[in-house]
Amino acid sequence: MATYIKDDTLRSVVYGHQIVKTAVAFPQTATANLFTVSVGNVMVTSLCAVLTTATTTDPQITLGTAPTTGTAETNGLATTTALTSQEVGTWLGVLETTTTDKPGALVVGAHAGNVIFPAVSFAAAPGYITITTAASQAGAATWYLTYVPLDNGAYVS
Repeated sequence: MATYIKDDTLRSVVYGHQIVKTAVAFPQTATANLFTVSVGNVMVTSLCAVLTTATTTDPQITLGTAPTTGTAETNGLATTTALTSQEVGTWLGVLETTTTDKPGALVVGAHAGNVIFPAVSFAAAPGYITITTAASQAGAATWYLTYVPLDNGAYVS
């Protein structure tokens, strides 16, 4: 008789803890905190999103960090990507960089439901994982982040 591991248990074993932020509106020509890293360092094993509001113009966004101690880098995780006329259901993800010490690109699926291959994990210090927009444009996404604590008691919310 086969024994199956439940979905959430399997995800936890492979990727760590999961945090989901639903229908987060893009900030309007500003930087906003997307996730909070608390108590200690974590290894983010995946970070991706799916659009929940269609974009009609060009809300260019970058992902970065704002550590509690240190200097904020608004494009430290993923460089600016244009989201011109993307439909609901389009996936976004952080693509691995090919250059040392440079952020990756924010990969955007061609259409709703198209596959993306986000392939990056990164260490994050206590503070924030941020989203920055270059213009005041409509758009919202549900964000998925998985992580493993590097320090005892560290967590993401």
